[in-house]
Amino acid sequence: MIILGIETATKAGSAALVSESEIVAEYLLVAKRHIEQILREIDQILIDAGRLLEECDGVAVSIGPGSFTGLRIGVSTAKTLAFAIQKPIFGISTLEAMACNLPFASGYLCPMIDARKGEVYTALYQWVEGTLRAIISERAVSPMTMIHQVAMIHQLDRSHRIIFMGNGSNLYEGMILSEFGESAEFAPQHHNYPKASVVAGLGLNRLALQQFDRVEALIPTYLRPSDAEVNWAQKHGGSQCLNT
Repeated sequence: MIILGIETATKAGSAALVSESEIVAEYLLVAKRHIEQILREIDQILIDAGRLLEECDGVAVSIGPGSFTGLRIGVSTAKTLAFAIQKPIFGISTLEAMACNLPFASGYLCPMIDARKGEVYTALYQWVEGTLRAIISERAVSPMTMIHQVAMIHQLDRSHRIIFMGNGSNLYEGMILSEFGESAEFAPQHHNYPKASVVAGLGLNRLALQQFDRVEALIPTYLRPSDAEVNWAQKHGGSQCLNT
């Protein structure tokens, strides 16, 4: 089996082909306008790998949280391709994919993506008997709020270190160190981005379990309304529903 993975939730956009035994091909570009090139990236890895899109057994895509524009384009692209080849689609959490950059790490994993406006997209995970479990669910919060929540959990279990990852952890490193000191560790730079190869690998796991998403129902996980939605709600004196 082989899965096409697509990741456009952060500034490190990527596409990958992953089989059960290897990463067949992966293309990663760290650039503000990478989302405009995602189809070119997909075409290139298919050409370089000597594969046809129709040979893929499914399409896995990072569904957020992350860049609103990046998510819309990534999810739309994945849905179009999956529909075209009539293969399953798998929506993968961006934060879960980041945590899976460090498989079976001992301790807590806290990915943080800068959400701007003084907030981060974040969650807390832990590997338990080979399975990644969410200790704190995905949320958009102030970094200090998340740091305090993680600190409360750490007080109950000081035997485990806390590994922070993502551009949000870099941005708020001072806050983290002030709270945790030597108990805090930071993932290496090359593990700070979600990767299409990891997204595809998680898609392979879902394929084996026959856990598919419906193409027509798959939507990005934004966690909070866009500026346009907020402005609309303020203008019309109401609240706008979140897309989750």
